Amino acid sequence: MAGLLRELAGILTSKERWKAVFIGTLALAGALAETVGVGAVFPLMALLMDASLANSDARLAMLFRLSGADSVERFVLFGAIGLLAFYAAKNLLLAWLYRLQTRFSAGAEARIGADLLASFLALPFSERLAENSAERLRIITVETGRATAGFLASLMQLVTEGCVIFCLVLLLFVVNPLATGIALLIVAGAGLAFESGMRKRMALHREERIRSSSAMYISASQSLGAFKEIKVLGREAHFVGGFTASSRRYAGATAAFSWAGLLPRLLVETIAVSALLGAVIFGLASDQPMRDIVPALTLFGLALFRIMPSATRVLSALNSLRFNAPSVRIVAAGLRSGATATPHPAPGAPADAQSGQIRQIDLDNVSYRYPGAEGWALRGITLSIRHGELIGLVGRSGSGKTTLTDILLGLLEPQEGAVTVDGVDSNANDACWRGFAGLVSQQFFLLDDSVRRNVAFGIGDAAIDDARVWRALRDARLEARIRALPGGLVAPVGEHGAMLSGGERQRLAIARALYDDPEILVFDEATSALDSATEAEVLETVRGLAGAKTILMISHRPASLACCDRVIVMRDGVIAATGSYAELRGKEAELDESQSGGYAVIGSA
Repeated sequence: MAGLLRELAGILTSKERWKAVFIGTLALAGALAETVGVGAVFPLMALLMDASLANSDARLAMLFRLSGADSVERFVLFGAIGLLAFYAAKNLLLAWLYRLQTRFSAGAEARIGADLLASFLALPFSERLAENSAERLRIITVETGRATAGFLASLMQLVTEGCVIFCLVLLLFVVNPLATGIALLIVAGAGLAFESGMRKRMALHREERIRSSSAMYISASQSLGAFKEIKVLGREAHFVGGFTASSRRYAGATAAFSWAGLLPRLLVETIAVSALLGAVIFGLASDQPMRDIVPALTLFGLALFRIMPSATRVLSALNSLRFNAPSVRIVAAGLRSGATATPHPAPGAPADAQSGQIRQIDLDNVSYRYPGAEGWALRGITLSIRHGELIGLVGRSGSGKTTLTDILLGLLEPQEGAVTVDGVDSNANDACWRGFAGLVSQQFFLLDDSVRRNVAFGIGDAAIDDARVWRALRDARLEARIRALPGGLVAPVGEHGAMLSGGERQRLAIARALYDDPEILVFDEATSALDSATEAEVLETVRGLAGAKTILMISHRPASLACCDRVIVMRDGVIAATGSYAELRGKEAELDESQSGGYAVIGSA
């Protein structure tokens, strides 16, 4: 438990930890107020049963004199009014405490979720390749809530209600130590028996909850991501069946936890009634006068009336702590994974890069192997790229083309060799020209949002320059189509760009890359989804940009390769040949395959 509390403290900020201490202090103050409120009923009931106590009992006699009451009845009246006011103030304090607790838990959940997202985005690109997006989404949306609303809120409830029970039991010990001791032994024995019986059962359901929840998210993500293929192949039943099986296991584990949360109320109620009646039986059996039994019995009744819901919540909180404990560890591990990653700084270093122009990029004997892979994706790549060049990269799937561009973009760090930008060393952490590059990928992501927000990707509305958006759309040969849409720039594109054709989606991705007017452009099979006429328009745009910008184009399309100043043929992670398209055609099988249409889909290496 101590290790788990350290994990919890680790996912809270310093300010949140101090706020938790403050809330704990208020919980103790609330518990003391509850005890005073219950304890004050005892002398009030005693006076109602025997008015002579106002003079015979030293403490009551002193209060009688201080009150200034002219009769015992008036003294009791003052006491009842004062107790009523005290209860109102006490409940206002508790209402404020409960509000602080709920806002604290909800605020922590929102903050931790945002930190987890930032932590995951800070991971190196190579680590992200092995990650499952659905699992990451589940941790952010589900495990964060269980770590806060499930564990943290239950812990605060345990502290609050535990303080109340402790103070009230202490009061009962002062009034009648023997009866309280017997009742406490009964309660402790029943509570331990209940905990022992539920511990193993809850451990099994807890593990099942984590497994089935993860399987549900992965199944749903795959089903929605492959919606078109599922419809064409008629595989709906398979994916629905997989999700249903996981959701049923999840529902079973959750139902078992909910059932276990309802049992404490029945247990506590049984024990409380037994203890109260036992106190009556004990008093009558020991020949105590009824007038002595009634005040004490009233006190015990009020105390048990207040202890019952607290004890129920304590037992429920203990079950919740055990059930949600893994979520704390999962969230803490997620935050730690991102904390070790070094954020990419803003571009800097070369003086010319600062002014928006990069003269030359050099790769010197660069090699890279993906984590867990047996072979090298790149081996001994030596290459110079000059400002304004239009370079084509061609090769079969797995030849290393995309790996090479990922290293140039600073997404991957070479394990051997070096990359220099205008003579300055560059790596994945410095990435001194990352901010000057635009990427048009074969597998691009469109927001289910407006054209405007898709082009000005990741920029707040107030900072978007509509003139730049239109310029980017014009350069991508998409301006006329967008102007014809109802709403223009604010027209929705639909999920994954469903409102646009395949070619229009590709050109929208190109417009996004052009929005920042980058110095370097990387096209990874950017024209693969375009028809010949549209490809010609895009290539006309690319040729117009050549000279002013450095362009790297991964392609298997002859038209795209023919417009390049230089074509580099990649094979098995090395540069097999370099030259113009005209020089290499007929000599390199990769170019002949691209011309004949027998070329594999590129972009996976």
